[in-house]
Amino acid sequence: MTRGRSLGLLLALALLVTWHARGLPLVRNSLVYARASEHVIAHGYDPRPVVADSALSYDKPILYAWVSAPFVRWLGNHDGLRVTSFLTTAAYLVALVAFARAHRALLPPGGEQLVLWLAGFGPCVFYQFWSAHPDGAFAALVTLAWALCRRITDEPGRDPRTVWALGVVVLVAVLLKNYGLILLGACPLYLLWHARAVRRRLLLHALAVFAVVAAFAGLAWAGLNPLSRLAGEGGGVGQYGRGELWVSARGTWIQLGLALALQFTVCLALVAWRRAWSRALVPGLVCFALPYVAGLMPFPTTFYNMRYFLPLFPPVALIVARGLGALRPALRRGLLGVHAVLAAALVLCFNVPEAYRLAAPVLPRLEVDWIRVPLSLLDNLRMPQHLEQAAVLARIDALPAGATLYLLDVNYYRDAQHGVYERAGLIRPDITTRYVASRGFAPSEPVFFVLARRAPDLSALGQVVELGPGLYRVERSNETAR
Repeated sequence: MTRGRSLGLLLALALLVTWHARGLPLVRNSLVYARASEHVIAHGYDPRPVVADSALSYDKPILYAWVSAPFVRWLGNHDGLRVTSFLTTAAYLVALVAFARAHRALLPPGGEQLVLWLAGFGPCVFYQFWSAHPDGAFAALVTLAWALCRRITDEPGRDPRTVWALGVVVLVAVLLKNYGLILLGACPLYLLWHARAVRRRLLLHALAVFAVVAAFAGLAWAGLNPLSRLAGEGGGVGQYGRGELWVSARGTWIQLGLALALQFTVCLALVAWRRAWSRALVPGLVCFALPYVAGLMPFPTTFYNMRYFLPLFPPVALIVARGLGALRPALRRGLLGVHAVLAAALVLCFNVPEAYRLAAPVLPRLEVDWIRVPLSLLDNLRMPQHLEQAAVLARIDALPAGATLYLLDVNYYRDAQHGVYERAGLIRPDITTRYVASRGFAPSEPVFFVLARRAPDLSALGQVVELGPGLYRVERSNETAR
């Protein structure tokens, strides 16, 4: 199968999965990006007021919401964000092609297609196609930056415009996720490693390029950059280094191992094979992969964020592809066959509701409480949360016409969830929703409904009937009404 056909087949499979998941509601940070995109639209697509106000940006970098805004305006927050998510994760697959081509000399025959399939076909990658998160785009940018660095150092006579293209990629990565700053160290380090092989003219251009990006980041840190602001917990700056270093570091390596195991399954064993390695791999791993992992080690929430490790799939795929190329043909075909079956099963399990329901009884919980909140190491494969929220919305849909529904203590990123499902059409317009705090809760309607994650004490308000998990009907008596 040619590289183009492999890319087309992967995109076709991703489109099928994305379309099948279209009816599932957004959850978690997707709600934040939905609201931020709506704020960008409300300000006439000018990102500056949104960046300046954390109540509008939730301290998230602006680029994903900004790019998504036209699609959200056109298709609504759910479908609009998923279009962006699909397109940007498709860009990751294209970046994989560029990465494999840049490392062609290290690959066996057919190795470019192997890199594409190994790093592109897996449960976490396919979830990015419809999750409404920027991690597919970020993985594309990191992968492309790595490929451009390789091309610059392998072809000393290359046009300086390639260096400036690299600078643009790094700058866009910083606008997309604050962790894009890791490239500000990784890319110059890689170029310096190969300084003897690169013309002085290119190195001078690189110095100018990264000085511009560093100035951009410095202005963001000082609060003087209208497009970027390095502050608050939303983008991770406020959380960085807060946890216990040993716990954060241990969690980072555990999650890295889990992410790689789910992506590469039985083929991951080839990483330990001497014949899969080459000295030519060392600069990339030392300058990109190691700083990338080391930079995540002080971050306390890395242990449950598998999506952070998508940019490391391409270099591992490169090593695995080399190992596969060194195997006898029959053994290679057998190993690839087992991997293909396992990878397909994992993609279906964590991206197709029916498959997840079948697999759920045997899936491990892998739950830990390293930040004093129970979280699963599989948290970023969020089919359970999508199904849970879909069930909540189904219970709301069964309420009578004209019902007033109070949603108690919905405080995810303050007000990020407020109104998202209503504007997506997932809550009927004839149901009046009100987001309130449980403290001081004093409704005036004779009959109303309450939705709460934790069972509230509503007995003082009237006669309470539980309609389903977390959903209550309250009818006020004449005495409670007075």
